Amino acid sequence: MLSIYSQIFKLMYQPMIILCQNESEVTIEDANDAFLRLSGYTLKELQSKKSKYLLQKYHIDNSKQVVKSEVLLNTKLKRQISVRIDQQPLPKCSDDNSCRAYIIFEDLTPYKWFEQQAERNKVLISGIVDSHQHVRFLRDSLAPLLFEPDRKMQDETLLQFLDTTEHVKIKKIIQEAHQLKKERSVLLKTSKLSGIELELSVTFTPIIDGFGEVLEFAFVIWDLRPVDDQIDSSMKLRIWMAKRDITAGHLSSLTGISIQTISKLRNGKILKPQRLTAELIASELQVDVHEIWSEVRK
Repeated sequence: MLSIYSQIFKLMYQPMIILCQNESEVTIEDANDAFLRLSGYTLKELQSKKSKYLLQKYHIDNSKQVVKSEVLLNTKLKRQISVRIDQQPLPKCSDDNSCRAYIIFEDLTPYKWFEQQAERNKVLISGIVDSHQHVRFLRDSLAPLLFEPDRKMQDETLLQFLDTTEHVKIKKIIQEAHQLKKERSVLLKTSKLSGIELELSVTFTPIIDGFGEVLEFAFVIWDLRPVDDQIDSSMKLRIWMAKRDITAGHLSSLTGISIQTISKLRNGKILKPQRLTAELIASELQVDVHEIWSEVRK
């Protein structure tokens, strides 16, 4: 590889290896730092792997594009990690008859943990953060319902979304999860999102790399509620719709109330709905009418 491509390959966040195949011989030609950390092996150790092992393990044919939903990767510490692989063939060099391909590995550990949490209870938001609390992945259906249109959690840090008084607490919890290598749960207050503060119920779990060290953290948010109960009914409606994962269109079809009316209720243009309207909406959201509206029209 040219040096510039070699440098980019080494710096890629996703774990990657380059395989070289010549007739029946397959070798690992290179591996980036992310893959070394995922597997726990040094490059020299990987390059000593016998071609028979590689052929049997991944059913390799470097001339083809291969995408596999799940493969078990054995780390040096004898742990098995579920990964998804994406194999892409590389152009042949003019002075070399070997076939080369690069394989991208995606660690599925955090996603399997999300599934386990969802079996326990309803998950509102799930995500992955690195050791610096930078949000690397976010599965968030609540953002369009709660946050301002230009405000996103992804590609930012958790600290930007938390009240400054909570920064010490979140750092301590993450440090404990890092040291103990166990799940930790905590209640956290956000900074003002769309003008209100929310209290979040959050669980963190460390994701362990091939060396037995913490690679990153996965988290789920179980519940949220406004810190100040004296918020207007439109925001209360938006919060309950977010918690129940119900859009305005879905709520309209469930209740028979026009989407225009629901939008006006959500936007604060109708502060006191008719009793039947309020009761139909509250019933679908599985809350008492007074959880949203202090007053309704007869």
